[in-house]
Amino acid sequence: MRLQNEELATIVILALSLVAIGALFLLTGASAPYSYDSPEGARVTVTGLVLAKENTYQGGHVILCVKTSAGPLDVFVPAGSGAFEAANATKPGSEVEAAGLVEMYKGQKEVVAETIKLLKK
Repeated sequence: MRLQNEELATIVILALSLVAIGALFLLTGASAPYSYDSPEGARVTVTGLVLAKENTYQGGHVILCVKTSAGPLDVFVPAGSGAFEAANATKPGSEVEAAGLVEMYKGQKEVVAETIKLLKK
């Protein structure tokens, strides 16, 4: 049985699609829930109540202080990120889920958000 050109092209496209999806997963990595022991550079998810919200003086970025099981944690949301609009819609008392990378800022851990979901206003 010999494959036709169209069938062969379809198989090749499907195989390349699977490889691309796998590579994307490996590059972005899965996120784990944030904990006090989360190392710098780890991709984490933070879920909790917004305790405070402020805008930075330079750049107009948003900083959310989120109550987590590990204690309060700052979530930094860059002004140009896809998470910025959702962060702007939050207020103290909102419940959010933020995903991003753990970084150190002035000796304290924070999460630089890549995505934010507003769970409860």
